[in-house]
Amino acid sequence: MRRLRIVGTCGAALLTVGLSLVVALPSHAAGGLSATYSRVQDWPGSYFQGQYVLANGTSAAVTSWTLTFTLPAGDQLQNWWGANVTQSGTRFTATQQAGSSIPAGGSATMGFLVTEGGGLADPANCTLNGGSCAAGGGPGPTPTPTPSKSPSPPPPGTWHPGYLALGTVYTPYSSVDAYFQTMKSHGKIPSYGYQYLIGSDFSGWSNTARTLVSHSRSLGMTPVLVEYGMNGNVDGADAAYNNMRNASWVASYFKALKAAAQAASSAAAGTPVGWIVEPDMLGYIQQQHGSQYGNDATRIPAATSAARTAGVLGTGDPTFAGTLKGLVEEINYVIKKYDAGAFLGWQVNEWAVRNPLHDTDSMGITAGRQSVVNIGNQVAGFLASADIRYHADFVAFDQWGQDYGYLNDPNPAGDIRYLNATHWNNYLLYVKTIRAWLNLPAVLWQLAVGHLNSTHTASPTYWNSSGRFPDLNNSTTGRYEDSSSTYFFGDSFTSGGNNLAFYGANPGADPKVKVSGSTVTWGSHLPDAAAAGVVAILFGAGTGTGDEGVPEVPGLTSTGTTDFNYWTTRAQQYLAHPVPLPG
Repeated sequence: MRRLRIVGTCGAALLTVGLSLVVALPSHAAGGLSATYSRVQDWPGSYFQGQYVLANGTSAAVTSWTLTFTLPAGDQLQNWWGANVTQSGTRFTATQQAGSSIPAGGSATMGFLVTEGGGLADPANCTLNGGSCAAGGGPGPTPTPTPSKSPSPPPPGTWHPGYLALGTVYTPYSSVDAYFQTMKSHGKIPSYGYQYLIGSDFSGWSNTARTLVSHSRSLGMTPVLVEYGMNGNVDGADAAYNNMRNASWVASYFKALKAAAQAASSAAAGTPVGWIVEPDMLGYIQQQHGSQYGNDATRIPAATSAARTAGVLGTGDPTFAGTLKGLVEEINYVIKKYDAGAFLGWQVNEWAVRNPLHDTDSMGITAGRQSVVNIGNQVAGFLASADIRYHADFVAFDQWGQDYGYLNDPNPAGDIRYLNATHWNNYLLYVKTIRAWLNLPAVLWQLAVGHLNSTHTASPTYWNSSGRFPDLNNSTTGRYEDSSSTYFFGDSFTSGGNNLAFYGANPGADPKVKVSGSTVTWGSHLPDAAAAGVVAILFGAGTGTGDEGVPEVPGLTSTGTTDFNYWTTRAQQYLAHPVPLPG
């Protein structure tokens, strides 16, 4: 995993669209195995989320089952967990996953999301092991509550321009602001500036929010707050998981969140403020605890009632379930309750199940990219069970947060942290899979600013009098190579040995990758990002040693950059002729 920079004041084949699985455990039918359907949630005219709960009323464990059902012609289903699923026409067959069982008196759930192409209709013609789904013959499950409705996303473009926008980390300070003013003298500056709200500084959240919003607005940037509080600023697998079940901690968290949202709203004076919510939290929870709870956020407990006892929510506000799903909805609700101009999205990790970006190396392009999609579907299913789409405007994706030249590996092909163009294309496929399923635009966030050495791009002499960008030596803090900027902005560079073999590799036949002798050329992949549904890319160091494309306070430099102004140059070159968004 990665450590975030501390900045503050002081399993199945793809069918068609999207599907999620949710587990809720009603009382069990007696005397046999039964399957009970319920609609968990719906978005009228778009899609709905349903589930079958299989209840074992026998005295022995069930180690094999087959469930079938039909959907109206035109409805589509994809991305499930809790079962293996195949399709034949309008009939779907779900079977038990290998190694799983339903204990005597226990239950299991397979859930799904259906896009409504054939009308608002639930599954029909259910069979279980060839017989009736009510085969248990005993009392049925308790009635399922009325499904909650999630609002449709806002119209596109209300918080982002009509082109693929750029953003950067931004820490308001006189010398930092002076650098941005210098940037303005040479061209456009990024659309967004982001800063952390960290969990070890709850008392400072309102001031951080107020300062970021006011300074960003004065520069002409839209402020983005990265809300990183639930883990207490501890980058650990169980930090947020433990804290979200602690009522005292959750109460303090919501008080700070309310204060920050109010301060942001006041300083924004009706203009938009972005919120990237809880980096790594859902990734760690799925990775460490997903299987324990059937990869279902509706079963994972959270102390949501603390927001009400803390006075953040009152009698006129919804009551949120005491689960991870309820907590996600509650956080989104509180942000927008107190900052009416907020646009927000939860952050997603590619390692929540496992990192699939190098699967094409071992599996080949076709199988490897299907693996990327399958992993993306598993992550999307968990995100759906957490209802991250509730009042959300986008979904955010990071990468690693550290320029990988820090590792100084002489054989990049042997290290999963190093990415060539094929791996970056896999990353965009992962992003596209999840963001399309959620029906939300994507924001790429905290991408490394580093580039590959021996660039053929000339430097403006106002940045480097030689007209060249010096190489990053991969030993000085903040001067490490990475392929992020090279991939997205495009570049030609001289390479050799293992690096030439790695960065020149093109098993996916990407027409933008070319090799001529020792020169490797990658065309700009910003159009590819836009085609994948990305509307903004925010660059910035995610660790204390990462390259700084703009000065930061605190940081490695408060007046200049550590990458010899390569990122600034390429960003301004792009912004002179940005890529229009599709449609």
